[in-house]
Amino acid sequence: MQISNADTILTDESLSSTSIRSLHLTMTFSGFEHALEEDKAKDYSESILPNDDAAAEKAALRRVDWHVLPLIFLFYLFSFLDSYGSLLACRLLLGLALVDPQAASLPWAVPPSPFRGVTNHATINREGPLFPCLILYLTIFYSRKELAVRLGYVLIGAALAGAVGGLLAYAIGYMDGARGLRAWRWYDFGLFEDKNYASELMIFRLLIIEGIPSVGLGIFGWFFLADSPETAWYLSQSQRELLIHRRTRDQREASTPSAQTLHRSDVWAAVKDWKIWAFSLQNFPSDIQLFSYSLFLPTIIKAVNPEWSTLYVQALTVPCFVCSALVYFAVAFISDARQHRASFGILGAMISIVGHILLIAGREVAVRYLGCFMIAVGLFVVSGIAVVWMPTNLPRYGKRSTAVGMQLMIGNSAGIAAPYLYPTGDSPRFIMGHAVTGAGLALSAMVTGFLWWSMARTNKRRKAGKEDWKMEGKTEEQIDDMGDDSPRFYYVT
Repeated sequence: MQISNADTILTDESLSSTSIRSLHLTMTFSGFEHALEEDKAKDYSESILPNDDAAAEKAALRRVDWHVLPLIFLFYLFSFLDSYGSLLACRLLLGLALVDPQAASLPWAVPPSPFRGVTNHATINREGPLFPCLILYLTIFYSRKELAVRLGYVLIGAALAGAVGGLLAYAIGYMDGARGLRAWRWYDFGLFEDKNYASELMIFRLLIIEGIPSVGLGIFGWFFLADSPETAWYLSQSQRELLIHRRTRDQREASTPSAQTLHRSDVWAAVKDWKIWAFSLQNFPSDIQLFSYSLFLPTIIKAVNPEWSTLYVQALTVPCFVCSALVYFAVAFISDARQHRASFGILGAMISIVGHILLIAGREVAVRYLGCFMIAVGLFVVSGIAVVWMPTNLPRYGKRSTAVGMQLMIGNSAGIAAPYLYPTGDSPRFIMGHAVTGAGLALSAMVTGFLWWSMARTNKRRKAGKEDWKMEGKTEEQIDDMGDDSPRFYYVT
């Protein structure tokens, strides 16, 4: 080995990487240090991770999973738990009359006391910013090859709330008279005709069943959840660096610091992108089905056989929601592994449409209950794939965050329409509700198919080099800042 004091040249080609690192720590020649750091960065970012680094990546990802997924599952579980279907169980049991059937759109995770002066309850969205923030939060920590499965832990909160919420409401119904209180005082307020107990019920609503866990969970999450991999307190420094490297590796087209910052130009880029509006249109019908099914499944099952008891009806909702969660997880694993979304969304919509047809045309009890199951098969697949597909194709943080907000703002507005689709007078077949929801799913499937065709066509053009002109006159850093407009970026279809 020969080392020149002036230029710091290494001539021994067999020098091991370990020896190079040792020399880097001991030698102070600026030229040598600069060259070594440059080679190290190049090797780390452009090579495939060796086995030891792949194992370290899995270990870091597992630690993120354990610190992120349980908490976001609980967030969505509590936000979904206070459903109209659960209130309906108390109504069926105690014979209470709802003031406004559209009160189903009241917020679930936030105590409704601030909204008591609102006369049209349907104008208040039940989720607010929670779900879009959860989606955006997951995209910060997980790559697009992992996002669909991780979203499943959010959706399973909704499934568990649907399965357990009705039974919880039924159990609370049997608390009628406990400590001198009617059952509905233990559960909710503001939706019933008698207004004399409003202030007392406000306290019970806030403190007894849902208020304490929800508020406590929110405070805990404020301190427990990290804002990003850079600030994840539960990771070691090497693990934080590894996750940052993953983001650069998996989103090379948005790997610059500027691309991971919210800019006004990103907001306008999202507003002007027709694909985001198409994704929003795709999501709206699936959310109509998600909201109406979650809210009215006990009513639909009760209409299948009016002789069934309330307890039996609530028990029959549990397998449907369990089915939804299991099917979504199976689809999510395949979708992430194959990096394909569209065909699963189309297939899920078609299966759910068949379920709605069975509930309209079916005569036998078993056939109509089968329809509930077929709707459940596509329930989370259609809505889940819709909200995962779009952000995986938007590597720039600013455009992605704006797009997620747009998509879920439009999608969640389906909560306004859903309660009007299943009026009590349409029982037992609810033809209008099933027909409108089925037609909406057909529209969603068509939009999904068009997005699939358009993105596949763009990928083909980029592979053929027909969009390389966009990179002319740009530096590598500018190209890495282009996001989904980059000819090097290929859409997940």
